[in-house]
Amino acid sequence: MKLAHLTFAACLIAASVGLTAATALAGGVSDNEVRPLLDAIFDADYRDGKLTDALEKLELAKILCEGTLCSRRVKAQVFIAIGTVQARLGHGPAATAAFTSALKEDPGAELRKDAAPPEIATIFAAVKPTSDVAASADDCSTSYRADAAPRGWQSGEAAHCFNLATGLERAGKYPRCVKNARQSLELENNPNGRALLAKCLEADNNWIEAAEEWEETARLAPKARLLSLAQQAQTRSAQLRRRIPVLTLVPPATTPEGFAVELDGAPFPVDALGAELPMNPGNHLIVATGTRGDIPLRFKRSIRLDSGASLPVALELAPYSPEIKCLLEAQNADAIARCLSRASTSSNVTTRIRTEFSGYHDTMHVDVLSPSVSASAEHVTGGWGIGASVLVDMVTAASVDILATASPRWRETRWVPGVNGHKRFGDLDVGVSGSVSREPDYLSSDVAARASLDLLQKTVTPTISYDFSHDVNAKAETPWDVFSKKINRHTVSMDVGLVLNKSTFGSLSATMVLEDGDTSKPYRHIPMFDAKVAPLIRPGEMIDTVNLYRLPERPLEQLPLTRQRFAVAAQVAHRFTASTLRVSQRLYGDTWGLKASTTDMRYLIDVTKDVRIWPHARFHAQSAANFYELAYEASPNPDGTTSFPVYRTGDRELGALFGGTFGAGVRYDFGGQRSYGIGFNGDAVYTRFSQTLFTTDRWGAFGALNFEATFE
Repeated sequence: MKLAHLTFAACLIAASVGLTAATALAGGVSDNEVRPLLDAIFDADYRDGKLTDALEKLELAKILCEGTLCSRRVKAQVFIAIGTVQARLGHGPAATAAFTSALKEDPGAELRKDAAPPEIATIFAAVKPTSDVAASADDCSTSYRADAAPRGWQSGEAAHCFNLATGLERAGKYPRCVKNARQSLELENNPNGRALLAKCLEADNNWIEAAEEWEETARLAPKARLLSLAQQAQTRSAQLRRRIPVLTLVPPATTPEGFAVELDGAPFPVDALGAELPMNPGNHLIVATGTRGDIPLRFKRSIRLDSGASLPVALELAPYSPEIKCLLEAQNADAIARCLSRASTSSNVTTRIRTEFSGYHDTMHVDVLSPSVSASAEHVTGGWGIGASVLVDMVTAASVDILATASPRWRETRWVPGVNGHKRFGDLDVGVSGSVSREPDYLSSDVAARASLDLLQKTVTPTISYDFSHDVNAKAETPWDVFSKKINRHTVSMDVGLVLNKSTFGSLSATMVLEDGDTSKPYRHIPMFDAKVAPLIRPGEMIDTVNLYRLPERPLEQLPLTRQRFAVAAQVAHRFTASTLRVSQRLYGDTWGLKASTTDMRYLIDVTKDVRIWPHARFHAQSAANFYELAYEASPNPDGTTSFPVYRTGDRELGALFGGTFGAGVRYDFGGQRSYGIGFNGDAVYTRFSQTLFTTDRWGAFGALNFEATFE
C-alpha cells in the first residue's frame, strides 16, 4: 500500500474512532442519521460512478455503527451497501463477505431497490439461504423429459411448463408460476397458458401486465374455439382495469437545476410529471433530486397504493442536511475529519428573520404606522421549531367621531410581543403560542394551542385549535382599580387541508368564538333624539346638523355583555404552469344579528424564477347588528329623568356596509438558494356605510414593505 493510502487510512480511522467515542458519550448514533447518509451516498457517489469514494464513506458508516450504536437492521443495510459497491468494483469475495455479515445481522435483509443489477443479485442469491431446496425442480427448462405432446398441445415441453406453472399457482408460488408460464408461451402461444400467466401476474400484484395478458387471452381464445375462456378473460380484464391504482407525481413549483426523478429505481421522464400514471398495487419508492445554487436538493418517499386508489404526491425537494452534504463532497481524510467535527456540533437548524414596515391612511384622518420583526428557528430533522415576534402600532386620529365630541386629535402606541413553538411526533404536530397587546387604556393577553395530523400520505390534514384571551378595557389617565372592565374570549377552530388533485389544494374551516364582558368604548358618547325628530335624520348628517337636533343628554355607548360568533370558510389554490390562483370565501354570523360575507382573490404570477407579482381583490358586505340605529330615540320619564335604549352604539362597523379592496404586490428573491427576499404590496380600500351619521363612505390606502432572510 502506498504511503498516501496508509496516511489516509490512519486519518480516517482516527477521525472515525474519535467521533464514535464522542457520539457514544452523547447518547449514540441514531438510525435516522445513518439511513440518510446511505441514501445520499447512493444518490451521489454511487450513481456518478465514484465507487472508491462511496466505499470509503460506507466504511466510515460501518465504524459509526459499531457496538450498539445502530440497530441490527441498520447495520445490515450498511453491509448490504458495502457489498453492493464491492460487487460493482469486481471484488466478488469482498462482496460475498459483506452480504454474509448483513444476513447475520438481519436474516431478512434484502438488496437496495435502487442498486440491484443482475450480477449483484446473483452474488447475493448465492449467499442468502433459502428454505426451498427444490427450487431447481421448479424450473421446467431443467426438469423436462422428452415426452409426446398431450392432447390440445403441439409442444410437449410447453405442456410440461404449463403443468408445472399450474402446480406452482396452486401452491401460491406466483413469481415461479410467472416464470414457467412465460417459458410455456415462448414454446407455444396457447390461450390457456396465457390465461394462467395472467392469473399468476394478478396474484403477484402485477396488475397492469395481468390486464394486458387477459386482453390478449380474450383476443386469442375465440380462434381456438374457447368461447367461455374468452368471455372470462374479457370480464376479468375490465374488472382489473377499474381497480388499478393511479399515481400522479406533482412537479415542484420551481424546477431546480439538474432536476431528475426516479420511480422504483428507474428514471422517470420529467415531462410526464403531472399526468395520471397507472401503477401496480403495493409499495413504491419515489426519489427526486436537483440542486439550487450549490446546495443539493432531494425528495424521497415510500408510498403504498391500494386497489382503486388515486394518489397525488407533490415533489417537495428539500436540502440535504449540512453533515451529509459535507461527507458527499469530502475528497480526503482531512476533509472527512472536518465533516465529523462539524457533525458533532451542528445544530441542523434553519433560522428565518422577517421585518415589515406598513402604513395606513384614510379620508377620516386616521393614520397608522406598524413596524414589526419576527424570528424563527426550525430543526430540520428534529421536527420542532420556535419563534418570537414584536409589533408596534402607532396610531393618530382626528376622525368625525372625535370632532363630533369636541375632542382633540389623539395619538397612541400599541406594543404586541409574542412567542410560539411546535413539536412533531410522527404525523402529529402540536403547537403553542402566546402574545400580549399593551395600550395606555387596554391590555390583552392571549394563549393558544393547536394540533394537526397528516393522513392519507399527507393529502388530508385536520387541525383543531383553542385560543383563550383575557382583556382589560380601561380609561387613559385613570387608575385601573378605579375603572376597568374584564373581557374573556374562548375560540375553537377546526380546519382540514385537502390535496384535491395534482395541482389543486383546498381547505375548509369552522370557527366559534364565545365572548363574555363589556366591550363598550368608555369614550364614545351616543347622540340622542326626540321620537319626532329621529325619523327625520338622514345618513351622513353633518356635525352641525346633528348638534342642532340632538337632545342635551349624551349617554355612553353600551353593548351587550355576551357575544357568540360563528364563521365557516373555504379556500382553494390552483397551480398553473407559472402562476397560482387563490380564492377564499368566508361566511359569518353572531348573536348580535350581524351577518357578513367576505370574498378574497389573489393571482400570483411567476415573472421569472426570482420575481413574482400579484393583483389582489377583496369584497365584503354585512348587515347591521339587531340593536344598531342611525338615530337613537330617548323618552322623558314622569320623574324628570330620561330613558335611553338599553343597547346603543356609535360604531359604524356594527352597521350595514359593503366595500372592496383592490391592490397588487411584488416579491423578489435573491442570494444563494434565494435565501433573501424583499416584497412590497399596496391596496386601495373603499367602504360604503348605509346607515351612519357624519359620513357615508371612506377611502383608505394601505402599503407594506417587508424583508426576509433564511440562514441554514
